[in-house]
Amino acid sequence: MEIDPNGYYRMPLIMGPLWKGENPRLIYSQTEAVAIQYLTDPAAIASLLPVCYKPGKEPQVTVLFAYNNGLDFMAGGGYRLAAVQVSARFDGDQDHVEGDYILVMFEDQTRPIIGGREDLGVPKLYADISSIKVFPDGRLRCEASLWGHLLFALELLLPKKQNSVVRLAANKIINSRPWLAYKYIPSLDGPPDADYPTISKNDTTINDLWFAKSGTLFFGNAETNDVGHVKTLIDALKTLSVKKIKQALHLRGSAVLRYDLSRRLV
Repeated sequence: MEIDPNGYYRMPLIMGPLWKGENPRLIYSQTEAVAIQYLTDPAAIASLLPVCYKPGKEPQVTVLFAYNNGLDFMAGGGYRLAAVQVSARFDGDQDHVEGDYILVMFEDQTRPIIGGREDLGVPKLYADISSIKVFPDGRLRCEASLWGHLLFALELLLPKKQNSVVRLAANKIINSRPWLAYKYIPSLDGPPDADYPTISKNDTTINDLWFAKSGTLFFGNAETNDVGHVKTLIDALKTLSVKKIKQALHLRGSAVLRYDLSRRLV
């Protein structure tokens, strides 16, 4: 079996190239998200960033749960994710960009985990992601857990639906902030196979948007005997203490993951 140098492969190689030539645009026909954005100590953000990044203008943390469906690369199916991002800036020899650096992205399906890690350098791990729970008093709750132990959760209270003008403004802000990450793949011996910063972009379309009156972030108290090394990760996220809640929101829409614009930063 010969490997086509112009083809894009993932293991196992017997699948053949997934595509040739230009990287595709991946369609997310249906997306729904619940998120909280808050301000924290800039020093706490700096301590979690690779040295090539620095904190952004505002010490903002975004905790996001997203529910994706109608994906062509999953035969029309979907997956759920829970991510923690921090505002960050990269200033290199050529690139100068500010966006949201992904500290971790938990997902509940193998295919997007593999693609995000191997292609984009997004630090993805498996977790169980709850559906959006809707309580009689109007609260929304989303939870990420592992092996029956809570990792973290969000609650929003009584969201208020926004008009088209606000939706368009929010759409513009979201699309102006790319994902920032750091692709690190170790080798069996010697230096790592990959070791560099990356940028990825999404084209999001918001159809429905609600801003909540309040939002709360919860962390679980699982120990190493419960969730293994993930405890160290959760402990690191807990250092991003909440100084001020900026906003909490709930949205529905669609998105296009721009693989064709994803690349390493230099």
